[in-house]
Amino acid sequence: MFYVVGLGNPGDKYQKTRHNVGRSALEQLAGELGFSDWKKNNNAIALCTSGVIVNHSVALLLPETFMNQSGNTVRYVAEKHQAQISDFIVVHDDIDIPFGDIKVGRGRGAGGNNGVQSIIDTFSSKDFVRVRIGIAPTSFWTGAIKRPEGGGPLERFVLKPFSPSERKQLPELYQKVRLILETIIVDGVDVAMNKFN
Repeated sequence: MFYVVGLGNPGDKYQKTRHNVGRSALEQLAGELGFSDWKKNNNAIALCTSGVIVNHSVALLLPETFMNQSGNTVRYVAEKHQAQISDFIVVHDDIDIPFGDIKVGRGRGAGGNNGVQSIIDTFSSKDFVRVRIGIAPTSFWTGAIKRPEGGGPLERFVLKPFSPSERKQLPELYQKVRLILETIIVDGVDVAMNKFN
């Protein structure tokens, strides 16, 4: 069984923000693939659904804690189902990747993402797969990333909604997330990294 975790903050206030793009991608995926209805699991502090991706059983998890406590959900699921850290795939936003790009990784640091840091702290390990969805703005002239400064500007940026032009690109972005997850689940993370990075 694979456990795919979509990071974000719960509640309508955050639903369409950049920081919630991992969560939104899994909501889209569950609808497309006919997964079971989302159910709140109070012990996991998460919305959960299950289904099949390319003949493999998969559970999707949306922590209902704030981002910096995402590890609580992962800890409960790991203990309840005797899952290993290698059974988890974490889908999340990444401010160091331009919007529209997605990177696959394993064994990396948190890169300033509090949800990822919470999971690392929970397991005392970085050895889980990540699907990192870029949300960084880029220069119109050079295409270079214009990363907001840390602290206030960065926090305000990640909690903003996507622009109208970005929203038009989200369906294509979510399709790419689906293809990446299918590749990881069927062929493994190394194949996915070679194919999509």
